[in-house]
Amino acid sequence: MIIWLTAIGAFLRLYRLEASLQFLGDQGRDALILRNMLVNYDLPFIGPVTSVGSFFLGPLYYYLMAPFLWLFKFNPAGPAYATAIIGILTIPALYLVTKKMLSASAAKLAALFYTFGFIPIIETRGAWNPNPMPLAALGIIYGFYLTNYKNQPKGLLLAAASLGVALQLHYMIVFLAPFIMWQLFLARRHVRELVPAAGIFLLFNLPLLLFEIKNNWLNVRGLLEFLGKHQYGSLDWWQVIKNTIGRSEQAIGMVLGFGRDFSILRTWLTRFFLLLLLAFFKQVRFLGIYLLATIVMLAVYQENIYPHYLGFLFPAVFILMAAILNRLPQPFLPLFMLLFLVYNLPQIWTTLHSNGNLQSVRTTAQFIKNDIDQHGYQNYNLALLDGTRDYPAHSFRYFLEVFGGRPLSQAEYPQTQVLYVISPYSQANVLVEQIWEIESVKPAVLTASWEFATSENIYKIEKQ
Repeated sequence: MIIWLTAIGAFLRLYRLEASLQFLGDQGRDALILRNMLVNYDLPFIGPVTSVGSFFLGPLYYYLMAPFLWLFKFNPAGPAYATAIIGILTIPALYLVTKKMLSASAAKLAALFYTFGFIPIIETRGAWNPNPMPLAALGIIYGFYLTNYKNQPKGLLLAAASLGVALQLHYMIVFLAPFIMWQLFLARRHVRELVPAAGIFLLFNLPLLLFEIKNNWLNVRGLLEFLGKHQYGSLDWWQVIKNTIGRSEQAIGMVLGFGRDFSILRTWLTRFFLLLLLAFFKQVRFLGIYLLATIVMLAVYQENIYPHYLGFLFPAVFILMAAILNRLPQPFLPLFMLLFLVYNLPQIWTTLHSNGNLQSVRTTAQFIKNDIDQHGYQNYNLALLDGTRDYPAHSFRYFLEVFGGRPLSQAEYPQTQVLYVISPYSQANVLVEQIWEIESVKPAVLTASWEFATSENIYKIEKQ
């Protein structure tokens, strides 16, 4: 059965992947760094910057994805396929871990629902640093399970390596801190394995640690500033308790595919899940604490939460759901399966038949390169107006460089003579847009514009 589920999971994660791929600013930024690694041998010590707090992650994601960009001849679909493959491998890994922790029947259920889960599918159909997180989280879970529940302390090595990877994929993994500290407390007697485990963890994060030392602990200072700015030291704990309701719906109902927005069904499904979790808590205490402690930590968090933030919860939620369904009377399983598919399949269908922007970005960059060659420009740059605040136009900049263009850097807008402004929307007067990339070129005039039905519009501004 697991072979069939893995094959189906592969289809759902690979079908029309390149055609539906979104190549946005974050992906363009990463692709530029990957290309710089491969072409100029410039090896980074830091990874992507976080969207909240502007902290730097470790560079492991770049080193994982660079070979696939090279294999696909600098086509950004390469890293996306790599991420999808990691998502596919998570299905049999989830099955094997669940089988070891619970039973074969629970393992089949966990793998079945994970295969058809819209959120795990959509979060592996693209190249983005948080997307491999579920597999890393599964390693953390299984490593600590082996150590503290099967008396196999070498599991600490797996947990340490997995945590070292996870910490470089997304900062939200820090919300596992209470669970991890609890597990380390339980494992305190295994000093012989704790020391090499600590070494493995530090080794995975060595580049980021060296960056911190060189830059006067930039991330640490940024974290302290972020915590002070958001007043995490003076929280309204009654509000935190109330927040657990919404956060539990996101951690459970949203992850299971029952919508990103509030709904009565998602609310009651989450409550039913939590009620049954407490009823069967003795049998699933390990993962129950993993989930519940994280929900409490998420309730403290004051920013928005999106599905890709919760990748470290995917394995726990699906394993717990399988454990619960495996203990309920028979009629509950087909009823929940029907409800699950009714909500997840339409979203999957829409995703598989959607069209991405990769080809459009490539076409636009090629058009700009042709215009540059036609006029012999040497001093030019790009800007983007699309509502995403990716003003330097990273994705278009990437393809322009792949096609042989040499745009000025993001720090050199004041020296720019020709600026190509890209926008999916028609711009009546692009010069009135008050962004630094345009303002720094002024005084300037609009010398050409091209508007297309199937790709982005282009406006050429020249400094006077």
